[in-house]
Amino acid sequence: MIKAIRRVLGTFAFLAFIFGGLKSVYRWLARSEDDNHEVFTDEEEYEDSL
Repeated sequence: MIKAIRRVLGTFAFLAFIFGGLKSVYRWLARSEDDNHEVFTDEEEYEDSL
């Protein structure tokens, strides 16, 4: 019974580790200056559109 609980907790810890890594990679890519998917190139264009 204890082994089963340890395996379940280990699986959750592993999944949390993977999820955290993917989240950090996503944030790193989102901060990239070479983003071709931006609608506005700078703050002024964004403010002018409002």
